[in-house]
Amino acid sequence: MGAMKAEASADGKSWDGLASLCSLAIALWGWQTGLWWLALPMIVGLESRHVATQRWEISLSDLKEVAKLCGVILSILSVVSVILEKEAFIYSLIQWLPVAAFPLALAQTYALGIQVLLGEGFSKAYLQHQGRYRQQRSINLYYFYFAICLLAASAADSNRFSFYGFATVLVALLLYAHRPKRSAPIIWLLLFCLSAGLGFVGHVQISHLQQRLEEQMIAMLSDFASGAISPESNTTRMGSVGKLKLSSKIAFRVSTDSASVSPKDPSLFPLLLREATYNRYQLSTWGATDALFKPVPAAPTKGTWQLAPTHPQDISITIADNLKRGKGVLTLPSATTEIRQLNVTEMQKNQYGTVQVDATGNATYQVRFDPDAGATDAPPTETDLQIPIADSAAIAQTLQRLAVENKSNSEIISQVAAYFQTFKYSLDLIRTDGTAPPISDFLLNTQAGHCEYFASATALLLRGAGIPARYVVGYSVHEFSPLERQYIVRSRDAHAWTLVYFNGAWQAVDTTPPDWRSQEKEQASSWQIFSDFAAFLSFQFQIKLRQLRDLSPPEIMLLLTPLFGFLLWKSFHRFKGRRANPLEDESKNEWLPSIQNGLDSEFYEIAQQLEERDLARSPSESLLQWSLRLNALLSEAEQNTFSSALALHYRYRFDPQGLTPAERAQLTALSQNWLSRYH
Repeated sequence: MGAMKAEASADGKSWDGLASLCSLAIALWGWQTGLWWLALPMIVGLESRHVATQRWEISLSDLKEVAKLCGVILSILSVVSVILEKEAFIYSLIQWLPVAAFPLALAQTYALGIQVLLGEGFSKAYLQHQGRYRQQRSINLYYFYFAICLLAASAADSNRFSFYGFATVLVALLLYAHRPKRSAPIIWLLLFCLSAGLGFVGHVQISHLQQRLEEQMIAMLSDFASGAISPESNTTRMGSVGKLKLSSKIAFRVSTDSASVSPKDPSLFPLLLREATYNRYQLSTWGATDALFKPVPAAPTKGTWQLAPTHPQDISITIADNLKRGKGVLTLPSATTEIRQLNVTEMQKNQYGTVQVDATGNATYQVRFDPDAGATDAPPTETDLQIPIADSAAIAQTLQRLAVENKSNSEIISQVAAYFQTFKYSLDLIRTDGTAPPISDFLLNTQAGHCEYFASATALLLRGAGIPARYVVGYSVHEFSPLERQYIVRSRDAHAWTLVYFNGAWQAVDTTPPDWRSQEKEQASSWQIFSDFAAFLSFQFQIKLRQLRDLSPPEIMLLLTPLFGFLLWKSFHRFKGRRANPLEDESKNEWLPSIQNGLDSEFYEIAQQLEERDLARSPSESLLQWSLRLNALLSEAEQNTFSSALALHYRYRFDPQGLTPAERAQLTALSQNWLSRYH
């Protein structure tokens, strides 16, 4: 029994050292993630074991309850991670893992026999199924918790060099305690430093490789992003054959903020919101010549951006959009002067009025604009008057038919707009002359098409008449939702129109027949009312999430404190009055008899003596394998004594019948004989 106590004392020192190592790992985690306010009480909780000497008995069912508590905490933290870091919630969740697993670390510290429960309890069913026994193993949760803390600290990526250095020191402390006893410390240290150095080189190279792969992957995915707007070019569907299939999915929402403006003000709605403007047309594709983005100055108020001087007559609207839809391109009125409540680090605008931010995801921002003013884009250039050679004949023929000579610019614009009202809006992509360019075929033959035809043809006709014109893509805001009490803009509301330079400013001219909205509405599914209601619920849920996301992590944890407190009280209330008592009947624990049977075997004293002679059994060896290895190291008399004691130990430890009193006395005699002769 003296050997057993010595062994328990050695294990206690080992576990105490591991607990201190876990405290250091928690400190590293708190430093890297900035969660010091959580790391400090966790360290105090572990290190209080030196002051709080009371321990509690624990059964396998109790241990399962602790594991369930960890699962509940992990579930709560998963929701918190999604709220705080929607785009990278996996990394955020990994950083919270030490908090979720902390109850198990506390159980390892303040509960008795937990390592034996894990080693014996979870393997009992397997061993019984196999019909054989094996030597008792113990599982120490400190190893797993130590690894979790290092993993969580690495997810922060605050300073990879300092993290690698401190993590290497902690791993060195752990491995040094388990190094082979025959190895020289200096040699072990040199080999470890070599391994750490090679690991650091690989760490840096893998980090660079990851960065390059992420950049290439983002660029590749951006090329395939559906519905995304490019400020540089826009490929139309003109010239295609078939039928346009438009989606009724809600893209974004618009509401009025000004008290003087009615939500259904006919002078304001339908409202055109543009995303991008282009000035060069070639082969059914519009492009922006030499588009140069420049930073938009930020106002002193956070989230406010000044695009142009404001005016007293400006009105305000609120746009709830998903910036990912347009890769960070904002949907704005042409005469936007100011944007508020948009918390981004940078905003840029090109000379054609396209505004882009360095963020994606859901955003709700206020927009001030003058509904009666024109766009404040760059003045026209020669490119704004160019007409493709392939379409020049059709443009000239149409202008001759309209007889625009000797007419003012305002008269020409009005005449062109009236002319296109005789055309037909159609989602059917038809071609009567497969050899003619799409615009020429549209003007001279089909006289039917969708908004891209009307906007492109209008721009080219006005250019032919000497009036600078540009092509604009965006959305038409016209559908008011009684359910949401604001305007909803669907994917099918995507629109194209023309900007005309008139009276010293760029004015919007929309020549698409007004019945295009009703035609596209007719294509709506009968299930649209249900999908709209689901979208409304999702939108309201996102608003609540956004409000929570605006909270800081300490504020969120403060809100969750009552829930965590209740869970902890419920989990540990069952341990009330169950403190460790050596006189208590241990038969109440269903696992304890099978675990303790044979632990007082005198064979352990022989094993301890061999360990002192540097002949200890390795962790991967069974007792039988150890015996075979010792045959080459022990004398014949030692071999006989050891083999006889091992055979009796196996029976005492695993045989349900145990040993007879005579056999137990024989085992005791063998042990005493060994100790007296070889100690």
